[in-house]
Amino acid sequence: MIAISLRGIRGGVGTSSTLAALAYALHALGQRVLVVDMCPENTLGLHFNLDLAPRDGWARATLDQQPWQQQAWTVTPGLCVLPYGQLEGAELTRLDAMLLDSPQLWSKRQASLDQAFDWVLFDLPQRLPGHAGNPQCAFSFTVLNADAACHVLLQTQARQDTVFVVNRYDAGSQLQRDLALIWHHRYAASVVPINLHADEAMGEALASREPVGRYAPGSLIAQDIISLASWCLLRGRRQA
Repeated sequence: MIAISLRGIRGGVGTSSTLAALAYALHALGQRVLVVDMCPENTLGLHFNLDLAPRDGWARATLDQQPWQQQAWTVTPGLCVLPYGQLEGAELTRLDAMLLDSPQLWSKRQASLDQAFDWVLFDLPQRLPGHAGNPQCAFSFTVLNADAACHVLLQTQARQDTVFVVNRYDAGSQLQRDLALIWHHRYAASVVPINLHADEAMGEALASREPVGRYAPGSLIAQDIISLASWCLLRGRRQA
């Protein structure tokens, strides 16, 4: 099983929608996929027609010392979602501290899932170090938009252990073309050679509570995501 994490360089860059689309694309390519929402906002499940902020989830089960595996939802055979669940403020702090103190917690859980899934995808939060750092992943993606804010943050947050993916790319924007060119040159070994284009189908898919590949399989963004999934499969085979 291969683990992937996606985390935005800042909020609002489209991380959850990209992860949901990638999971659906990998499944469409014949892979067994589990997506795990590591974010207390619980928005990842919306892309798979789950209720917003369900009470039950892996976080709630962890604190209540209940079987966390039983919180997963089957979207379709071979594609499952593990929601976060509802926590109060003090509980969230306690869980993050627990994850910091138990850095192998998710590694052990991932090992227990090895026979059931080919891929596990983690949607990581911005400001919870225990949540963001606990999963051990073969690929850690940082999602960017080609804008000035992301460019500034990239100067201080670029790490050698992450792979950058440019999302919501508008080829008609001179600024975006310039930034993408700079990034592909400066971080050549770390930038995915596939820009995910801005496409209204992505927002429409969320409104329909579906991954974009299911909602609009012929859309430009759905084709971009298939290319990204194929890139992941190729890199995953090299890791094996």
